[in-house]
Amino acid sequence: MDFTFLGTGTSHGIPMIGCTCGVCTSTQPENKRRRCSLYVVTEGQHLVFDTPPDFRDQVLSFGVERVDAVFLTHAHADHVFGFDDVRRFSALQESHIPVHGSEETIRLMRKKFDYVDQGYNFESVPRVRFTEQTDAVAVGGATVTPLPVSHGKDTIYGFLIEGDGRRIGYIPDCNGIPQTTYALLTDMDAMILDGLRPKEHPTHFNIEQCVESLARIGAKKSFITHLTHNSEHHALQARLGEAVTVPWDGLRVML
Repeated sequence: MDFTFLGTGTSHGIPMIGCTCGVCTSTQPENKRRRCSLYVVTEGQHLVFDTPPDFRDQVLSFGVERVDAVFLTHAHADHVFGFDDVRRFSALQESHIPVHGSEETIRLMRKKFDYVDQGYNFESVPRVRFTEQTDAVAVGGATVTPLPVSHGKDTIYGFLIEGDGRRIGYIPDCNGIPQTTYALLTDMDAMILDGLRPKEHPTHFNIEQCVESLARIGAKKSFITHLTHNSEHHALQARLGEAVTVPWDGLRVML
């Protein structure tokens, strides 16, 4: 199994429009952050988690050659507004691509992208099969299980991905993890978790909360994601030490 961080930033991305802070004007490539997305290759399957507005650039920049299934955490703009570019993969692969999400997420996707599956040819629109996911889904030999978490007043999904004898968790947005979800996150090879900024936030874990939750999960490798311009990459990594890795866009991890 391997996974690539296609994006590690919050909804504004970094640099943020109109900002001249030290992080937004940094020349360090690690401080350039697209909106959150993850690409996982396991059991011969190519899985994408969220399709943010930067999706086309992410695919071209980081060598995404195939998409066998898409999993959506929720339908906020910063996680799905690159969805139209899935059409290139359905055209190249000459097949419908399964798209999984909660009942509410799929309802909103059908509304936001109401032209999908309206009889147009493969080149014009994404050809997908929307699936309301409530339990584990098999994609080839891989298994993807939804992880309900709190995102403000909403319940959205993270995902547990299992394949090639490995287990990774991906929760890019949350401000609370119920005990039932923690119970699924055992014997983890890698865990990727929302840690927005130093200051508390009503819909996201801050950095301290993220680190505490990662310690509770105890994965072999821990990562923070969904970062704002309030954290300079190298300074944050120095603060977190070896316990938690601060990823950058394009980081590929082999397990």
